[in-house]
Amino acid sequence: MAKRGRKSIAKERRAQILDAFHRCAVRSGLEKASLREVAEEAGLPVSNLHHFFKNRDEMVGELVKRIVRGIMEGHRDETAGVKDPSARFRRTIDYLFSPKTIQLQDGSLFYDLWSSAHRSETVRQIFQKQIRNQRQTFMDILVETGAFPDIDMAEMKDIANIVIALVEGSYYVMDMDGGNVSPKRMACLTRRFLELYAEDKRRERAKRATGSKASGSPARRGRRKHTTKPSENPCSS
Repeated sequence: MAKRGRKSIAKERRAQILDAFHRCAVRSGLEKASLREVAEEAGLPVSNLHHFFKNRDEMVGELVKRIVRGIMEGHRDETAGVKDPSARFRRTIDYLFSPKTIQLQDGSLFYDLWSSAHRSETVRQIFQKQIRNQRQTFMDILVETGAFPDIDMAEMKDIANIVIALVEGSYYVMDMDGGNVSPKRMACLTRRFLELYAEDKRRERAKRATGSKASGSPARRGRRKHTTKPSENPCSS
């Protein structure tokens, strides 16, 4: 019982220190958030920080995990109970570009953390693991929808990488010029791009299946189907 109690206290102290580190890093910048400042923010002696964390790199790594874990847990909450795969896909894209994910104070901090990864192999490995988890989660969602049967896993990975890059880039653009950025439209256009890409792949498969018979038919030659007219753009509003 006493041992479990000590573990619980240690967990609480680590969370308390990470909370303080997070606030200091947002307020002062990651590099200027000294251990002394963090200790004062947490209301603890500096020696306690060394007792619960091996070094500053471990604190930085745990902060990366916490931020990414919060995003992933938010996604699970957002899609909980949504059984239709297509609806889960739409909800996922909407969530990734929503204020729930794009919190500008953490966005600027995340770039500080990214910079730290270039100087610390420990932080870099944690970042790498988190990105791979994000990528795999999104790939699983794409496969689950059943809307991308003609896209192989290599392409799935590329698509997941593109979406991650779009989301991360949106932090920067919104922070610098937020008045000219609409997360809702970005989400809608991202969904539309992916849907059109999947549609194009289905047409390629159908064309290969029909072969020269379809391409040589006078009735079919030169005809092109437009699925979305400019006036019907669902992202125009």
